[in-house]
Amino acid sequence: MSKETLQDYLSYLTRYLKRKARGFNGFILGLSGGLDSAVVALLAQKAIKDDLLCVIIDIDSTKRDMDDALELCRVHRLNYYHIDLTAEYNAIVKKLDQSKKLTDLSKINTKVRLRMLTLYALGQTLGKLVLGTDNKAELYTGYFTKHGDGAADLFVLSSLTKAEVFAAARLLGVTPNIINKVPSAGLYVGQTDEAEMGITYKHLDAFIRGEEVPANVRARALELHKISEHKRRPIPRPREKR
Repeated sequence: MSKETLQDYLSYLTRYLKRKARGFNGFILGLSGGLDSAVVALLAQKAIKDDLLCVIIDIDSTKRDMDDALELCRVHRLNYYHIDLTAEYNAIVKKLDQSKKLTDLSKINTKVRLRMLTLYALGQTLGKLVLGTDNKAELYTGYFTKHGDGAADLFVLSSLTKAEVFAAARLLGVTPNIINKVPSAGLYVGQTDEAEMGITYKHLDAFIRGEEVPANVRARALELHKISEHKRRPIPRPREKR
């Protein structure tokens, strides 16, 4: 942060979330076992306490991610559901493959969209708003799934770089297993954010802050931003009928 300290900004986010929860039965959040969702969960808990519901959705997820999510819930006494949708996901893919063989990427994005479908179904039933977990770096580069984790009622971390999310995690008491893990969406074995983006968070954060970075880093960041522009724009509409 430039003018206000990170701690001050986190205090503002807590107040912001408390205000946004008015008129609803709190928030619902997908807890993946990763850093961003953990930080959002603890901020929301500070704002609305037991009116936060975390949903741990297992779709062929790694045991480590599920264990880390459950540990965070136990340590911080977060309310949670644990749902295994692996069989349902496999059934959807099998059915769709009968018509047209799905690409590997479309299968991965189907996982993410199934998780969001689940959050909105439960959120509507319980009268809760869905919290998004994408940070400033992910939103800039489009490193999110359209109508998947890119769908939410509120983006809590939209002004924080990845480095600031790590710092926030330490301030909030996120469990060490999550803080020390290599950032990954956990959608397939060996996946890492930085390998998929082709740029490190350190370089990306520096670029977003307006600092000097190597030419290839700048070019890659701008490329990612350009090709993902459609994800950030409202759904196009034709002009009004005359």
